[in-house]
This record gives sequence, structure tokens and C-alpha cells, in this order.
Amino acid sequence: MGRIRLILARVFCIAALLQEGVAAEGAGLDCAKAQTAQEKAICASPELSAADDRMVAAYRAVIAAAPPEWIPELRDDQRLWIRKMGEGCPSKKPEPSVELTVCILDDEESRTRELQHMILREGGVTFIWRSVHLTATADGNGEAVPGRPDLDRGSLDASWPQAKINTPEWQAWNAAIEAAAYEMVSALDGGSGPPARGKIVWAANPGMKVDLTVSLGVVSAQLVTAPITNDWDGHGAHPNVNFIQFNWMLKEKREMKPEDFFRPGSGWDRFLQKRCDQFLHKQLDYDGNSYEEFEQPGEMAKTLHRIATEPRSWQLDAKGLTIPFEPYAVACHACTPPPMTIPWAELKPYIQPGFLIPQ
Repeated sequence: MGRIRLILARVFCIAALLQEGVAAEGAGLDCAKAQTAQEKAICASPELSAADDRMVAAYRAVIAAAPPEWIPELRDDQRLWIRKMGEGCPSKKPEPSVELTVCILDDEESRTRELQHMILREGGVTFIWRSVHLTATADGNGEAVPGRPDLDRGSLDASWPQAKINTPEWQAWNAAIEAAAYEMVSALDGGSGPPARGKIVWAANPGMKVDLTVSLGVVSAQLVTAPITNDWDGHGAHPNVNFIQFNWMLKEKREMKPEDFFRPGSGWDRFLQKRCDQFLHKQLDYDGNSYEEFEQPGEMAKTLHRIATEPRSWQLDAKGLTIPFEPYAVACHACTPPPMTIPWAELKPYIQPGFLIPQ
């Protein structure tokens, strides 16, 4: 009950912030009525009060930067954090402990960093990260089922950037990046992409913990890149990760095609496959065994061709073209090789004359 009183007190104290966008002052607790260890810790610690002020300021900055239509979603996300704040902190003792104070401080500072990273200005464009945080259980009552990991509580935490610019090109990118992120989550449940009519409905799956993040790479008038990483755990032998490189041609309003980057007929596909093969032999061969033995004879060449020629495998930056390898793509999970980078100097003979090399 003490934890519930603390959460309710904090919800009340920043209600104006959530509803009107006005900052609350400090922790906002009535310290004369503080009863729980958490309440007393906040009232007794100037450091906690200052941390609360920083968190509130960071939240205000996000609200100020966000388009009006995004604000309800951002407020819901903040309310959810308030409800969960301090859930894992020790609270059995009647008086605040050093451990409790440190734990609450960690929560506040972690949330402040998260809010501060929700806004990024890159390439002259302001981006704001949207997010969803969902849970689900198969039995519908929110409880885990003993002995049935497939019915355990599932969770989905996903975040992706949206450009705060109202042009057809950027609005198309906004829709496409969310769809690509959703596609990766949907594929875990046997789906193949957004629902009919383009309406995306995010949902958590029972027994599956999913953490999907999207970061920004190159942002230019020609190309916008965004690595999408999906960490998920479905009660297998170990957690899994899969990822794509989302390369978007801004003016064309579509994902990159090979001919946008490479000159057709230049032999670029054979070059990339050969470089991958050489790299993997060096990384994975041992005691006279070839990495190609991971697949049936003749199949690894097909796998490498598919990886090397797929634009969603291409991470482009100032260093060159990097091709990361997913677990199990070319070797066992524990043997997954590091990414391979090809410098621009090696790529120039194959690149389209009009393609702008990232700086």
C-alpha cells in the first residue's frame, strides 16, 4: 500500500504538467504528511528533489517540441512511467534507507536521460521518438501461469523516430519507418507486415519479451538511414536479436534499391559476395574447417549472395558500407562474426555517379 500511496501522490503532484504542460515544482509532495519510506526519502533528500526537477524539465522540453497530435501519446507514456516508478525499490522498512534513496534516484535519472534522447536535431530536421509499452498474458488476468512459460506475461517496448516536418517526403518517411518497425515485431508472431488499410495496431504477445529500437544514421536531402534492432526472448535457449538497415530515398519516397547505389552491370554484386566470403573465411575457418560447412554444399554461396545484395543489409556511413551478420545467418549463435566494413575507396568503381557519399 505504501508504494501505491507514493505513486498516487506523484501522479497528483504533476497532474498539471501532464494535463496543461506546466511544470510541477520539485517533487511536489506534502512532506508534513509523508508516511511511506519512499515519500520520506524524497522529502529528506535535496538530491532526489533536484532529480525530479530535472526529469520534469526534460519532459516539458519533449512536450514543447512535439506536434499537437503527438502530445496525448507522450502524456500517456509519462503517466505509465509514473505508475511504475520505484516498483523495484526496497520499501519494507518504515524509514528511508540509503539503498531506497539510491534506487529512486536511479529511476529518476534514467527517465531523464530517456526523455532527453527523445529529441534529436540531425541534418536540419528535428526528430522526436514515439514509443509503445505494452503487456499481455494468454489467460487474460495479468498473472503468470506456473509451469507454463508460454503463458507468462509478455511485453513489447518499441520506439521509433518521427520527423517534425510537414512535407510529403518526410510524412512518407514517418509512415514508412513505423511500418518497418512494426513489420519486424509482427514477423515474430507469423505476421508479414502492417494490417489491412495500413492501420498499425501494436500488441504484445504472451510469453514473448520484445524490445525494439530505431536509431538514426545518415540524414541528407537524398538519403535517410535508420538501423532497426529487435531484441526478443521467447523462452528459447537464449535471447535473440535481428536487425535491418532501413535505407530511405527521400525524394523518391521509397526504400533504396540496388540501382540507386550501384551501377547496373558493374559487377558490384559479385564484388560484395567475394568480399563477404573472404571476410568470413578469415573470421570463422579453424583447424582446416570452412565456415561454408554450416550449410549444405553449395548453399552458403546462395546465402551470401542474398545477404550481400539486399539493401536492408547495407549500413552506410562515412567509413563505407558495413554488412552485419545476424545470428545463425552464416554460423552458430555463439560464432556470429563481427560486421564487415568495405571502405568507400574500394566501392567507388561500382557506385552510381549521382550517389552522394555520406560525410
